Amino acid sequence: MVRENIKKHDQLSFEAKFEFMGRAKALKSNNFNVSIFMFLPYGLDINKHNFTREDFYTSLKTSIRLTTPFYRLSQLIDGENSPFVQLQKSIESILATPNSTTSLEYEKQIKRYCSIFRVALRYDVNIILRSDDIEEKGILIEKYKRNVINIRTHFIDIKQRIINSSSDNSILRIYQYADEYQSLVAEKHSANIIKSLSKQKVNYSVLIKSVEEIITGEMDYRLKMAYPSIAIKNQPYFHLLHRMARLKKFVESNLYLNTDTKKEGVVVEQLLFSIAAGIAMIFATGVAFASQLIYGNLSLPFFIALVIGYMFKDRIKELIRIFFSKKHQKVFYDFKTKIYSQNKKKIGSLKESFNFVRHSHLPMEILNTRNNIRATEITEESLGEKIIQYRTKVKIYNKVKGANDFSGITQILRFNLSSFTQKMDDPEKEILIRTKNSFKRVFSDRVYHVNIILTYTDNNKQIIKPYKIYTNRKGIRRIEKIKNYPIISSA
Repeated sequence: MVRENIKKHDQLSFEAKFEFMGRAKALKSNNFNVSIFMFLPYGLDINKHNFTREDFYTSLKTSIRLTTPFYRLSQLIDGENSPFVQLQKSIESILATPNSTTSLEYEKQIKRYCSIFRVALRYDVNIILRSDDIEEKGILIEKYKRNVINIRTHFIDIKQRIINSSSDNSILRIYQYADEYQSLVAEKHSANIIKSLSKQKVNYSVLIKSVEEIITGEMDYRLKMAYPSIAIKNQPYFHLLHRMARLKKFVESNLYLNTDTKKEGVVVEQLLFSIAAGIAMIFATGVAFASQLIYGNLSLPFFIALVIGYMFKDRIKELIRIFFSKKHQKVFYDFKTKIYSQNKKKIGSLKESFNFVRHSHLPMEILNTRNNIRATEITEESLGEKIIQYRTKVKIYNKVKGANDFSGITQILRFNLSSFTQKMDDPEKEILIRTKNSFKRVFSDRVYHVNIILTYTDNNKQIIKPYKIYTNRKGIRRIEKIKNYPIISSA
């Protein structure tokens, strides 16, 4: 199973996140293939000569981590095997038998719980934001508020148990880091609700006030606990941002994976280049032998024939190298990354490659999708549209899959568009607007459309999802997911 999402990361970057879930237990491994096609307009003047493979990977930042197990907020506390119950068990173990094993398990479980809480918050908030019904939105917000307060209360109650049962400051310190982190993420996601409600035409003042109580409550709590993550008026805020980043890194370190990346097919590539050199040498040697038989040794024609043979040898070698290199790229990926868990067990691998693709070489389903989402009748192909394809192949081994701690691998791609903005037109253009009696001049964003078509296999079916990025020299203006998709067909 694959879950995907593409969103704006910063002013000039977009982020594509893929979650590869290992589900087929009968197999030794689960394999996933993903392709991202980027359709670049002619005006960007991007081609294989001025945007090389090295340029692409310089613009791309890839990170790989474990996928956080998914729960709803209502599922975090209740249940025999809920995340909170598992956390309690690890706390009881370290308080009863403090040693390196129970300490590692306690830290792992508390970080895991924080990650699950963050994902559950984001999911429930997104449900609230997507709701268009006023009454339903109010019910969802009140339910969200009850769940957050309930979860935070249960976690805060753990503190006294730790203080009463242990003199080890490290146990309490780890708890406090997690407590402060949870307070911040609850505040952040609650603020997102208020931000969304404030933009609506409907008066949501009652709901906004209700959500504000969560935020002020968390602020007061952190102030009471003397946590450093409190923003004070007229004080520099970079300390707060630094603190938040450090807490995030502390919690998410439990998801980090060890990787070993190498160029794929190096031995085969060198072997093919050696064959190219051998074929060229056979030609040059044949010319030398033939000219020697015809003209004899130490003659001017023999000398000229050797020079010409050497000239052609060099060109033949380079042409064969180019031919083999293209064939090599079709068979092998650019890089192969071996993925290891924190205990150094190999849990999978990831391959990735980049190349420019011609319209005539596009898979039919991709070409049809591109034609279906065209904004005008003028074909981009005739205007010199360039196509970049990024491929990735992920393998997850089921033998190391743990039901509670490992549900899959998440690949996060962050692509910077700054290389595409260098030859863009002015970001604003003047246009004329008709008024009642005359017209007026206004300025509007001049944007370029970068179309992205994402395709991957999931449960033996091909899924296609198109996106459109509106961007100009100032950066990404908007990312739009084209509706009425995915297109699903047999793989």
